[in-house]
Amino acid sequence: MRIHIIGGGLAGCALAYVLKGEGVEPIIYEASSDLASGASGNSVGLYNPRFTAQFDAVGQFYSIAFFEALKAFEIFGDSIDWSPCGALHLMNTEQKRRRFPKTVQSWGWSGDDMRLVTAREASALCGVEILNDCLYLKRSGSVSPRKLCHAYAHGIDVRLNSSVDDLVDIADGVKILACGMGCLNFPEAENLPLKPVRGQVSYVSETAVSSSLKAAIGFGGYITPSLNGVHCVGSTFQRWLDHRDLISEDDAVNLDHLITHIPVLTGVSDVKRSWAAVRTTSPDHFPVVGRLGEGVYVSSAHGSHGILSALLSAKIISDMILGKGDIVSSDVLNALNPLRFC
Repeated sequence: MRIHIIGGGLAGCALAYVLKGEGVEPIIYEASSDLASGASGNSVGLYNPRFTAQFDAVGQFYSIAFFEALKAFEIFGDSIDWSPCGALHLMNTEQKRRRFPKTVQSWGWSGDDMRLVTAREASALCGVEILNDCLYLKRSGSVSPRKLCHAYAHGIDVRLNSSVDDLVDIADGVKILACGMGCLNFPEAENLPLKPVRGQVSYVSETAVSSSLKAAIGFGGYITPSLNGVHCVGSTFQRWLDHRDLISEDDAVNLDHLITHIPVLTGVSDVKRSWAAVRTTSPDHFPVVGRLGEGVYVSSAHGSHGILSALLSAKIISDMILGKGDIVSSDVLNALNPLRFC
């Protein structure tokens, strides 16, 4: 079976990886000169679930996605700069103080994988002073999304500089749209309510204090432990912008946000470089995954959780194409279904 995948980011490369493992011959068509040329091209990306108070379809999806992704990360290891350093999520708003305890109770993860910690415990876990109680995920961390794309696509027929304007121009076989906002260029997907969201991250030099940071910290934004003396701090969230031009003021926004929530890191200020991307999202902030029509599927709108959601979405589409049993419940499939917007 030949399967044609439009897009060489996380969604498309994860599809190729899963399908090849099922004995299928996938082909990736990437319009640019390299994989991960768009929103998947960052050198450091945190992987965390999208937390829900109840274990609803969204919670189920991200819970399964987390552990499925860990299996792949363990295989790829250092080749994707995998750092399972753990992540602390500050309970720094009333909404989080209400939601996170419910998440721990309803999701049913083991205490080794998810638990609430006091500010004092959080400070000991991460190596710097934290002022808020936190939700702690021991096996969260970071990978390089760009390197992950290349790892997924290893041994795959990748056709770079190959812009596809119409699916009828491709040979017979199954076609999968995995090209973010580019999906809207195809009649099969033009009615999907996909929306762009711009985000910029800042790479900043470590200080004597920040060099002690041992775990990633999420506070609305986030900071990672330093890699080669540099932290990744992000990210802006701009629904009103759809370009990748760097904005110097965004670096100041990232640093102000960091210092507001983790005052002990006030000295972190030396921006070495920046990186911006336009992610694709949907009105309900949930991926759009499933069948669009006869022999045509879509995997898009992964937003800021694509490191996790792309792989599980790939497994879901693979099961659909090959007629295998579903890896997720019917509730999750319905929540992902592109037809939910009709």
